[in-house]
Amino acid sequence: MADYFEQTVVQQTIPDADMTPLERLLLAHIFQSERDGDGWYFFAEEYPATMIVVDRERLVAALAETRDGDSSAHAYVTEQLAMAVEDDDVIDLDLSGTSWEFMLQDVVKRSATLDHVTVVSAFTCSRMRADGFGGMAVLITADAIRGKSTNDILGEAEHGTLGAAPGFGDHILLRLTEQNVHAALPEIIGADPSLTTIIAEDITGADVRAACLAVVEYTDLAEERDSAVFNAAIGAIRKAEQRRGPSD
Repeated sequence: MADYFEQTVVQQTIPDADMTPLERLLLAHIFQSERDGDGWYFFAEEYPATMIVVDRERLVAALAETRDGDSSAHAYVTEQLAMAVEDDDVIDLDLSGTSWEFMLQDVVKRSATLDHVTVVSAFTCSRMRADGFGGMAVLITADAIRGKSTNDILGEAEHGTLGAAPGFGDHILLRLTEQNVHAALPEIIGADPSLTTIIAEDITGADVRAACLAVVEYTDLAEERDSAVFNAAIGAIRKAEQRRGPSD
């Protein structure tokens, strides 16, 4: 019988001050941990746990001490406790309904020192199975969680940069980048002297990021997406007609 492993390291030390008591408790059960200065180094020698057993009193106490009611850990544990048997001394938490990635993202959102967290995993096997080896890297920021596995890379090699077989690819029509916004500032300010008295150099990266997030939140491109889907469908029909040739 082959044993599969997902050895994982969280590359940054996670400061105590940036975690809620509930997150500290859950992450310590999901990963192994070692004290590192004012924080914790999290890792998994075999794999991050997806099912954990937590002492009920400790879980309830950590939840009560956690003031961030909007965090993913708070919402999930509140839901799980509501469904648990009242006189159970321990609580079985199935983490398939949430993820440590979301917990670490909440940490980044409130952190004064971390603007990202990177997590690297090595997929290994006790036997030399073809499907037993690989890896993954995950980048967690306040705004996004991005990951790429060795399977993704191999998929790109087989199917092109889309990384998916024809019919299953994702096509990005529009991407708002902070670099493009920065580059546009001098021209926009210079084109209208009455717009502002500040110069482009006065605008910080934080200003641009906040503005981009607001634009993304309040911009609805559903109409443009439906139009693109319709035009692509018509184009696919025409391509199929050309490939088949004149009908009899």
